[in-house]
Amino acid sequence: MSRDNYLSNETKLEIGKLVYTQEITKSAAATQYDIKTSTVIECVRYYLKSENIEAIPSEYKPCEVEKPNYMDMSKEELIKEIMKKDIEVARAKKGYSVKGGGKEREYNILSNASSK
Repeated sequence: MSRDNYLSNETKLEIGKLVYTQEITKSAAATQYDIKTSTVIECVRYYLKSENIEAIPSEYKPCEVEKPNYMDMSKEELIKEIMKKDIEVARAKKGYSVKGGGKEREYNILSNASSK
């Protein structure tokens, strides 16, 4: 059972600051504090409001994608990376992509479904 309704203001500020400063991710905070991701987002908003920080709309935030360093990977890690890329290409050809994993997996239908 999640404890979303039982968070103190101090805990909300702590969670909000950790996520806003990117010390932990939203999903990691949700797991660590046993709350929903939507509650984590509310904690960030609460933190921003308490610090008088104007939130930047998400469409204006730069998207930082962590690129793997292939030179430092072992043979097994490289093979796994290639397999992931092959799966992504196959899914794109079928007209969908997948974000997340486990219970948080989302299937997204791509426009112009077939790339054939």
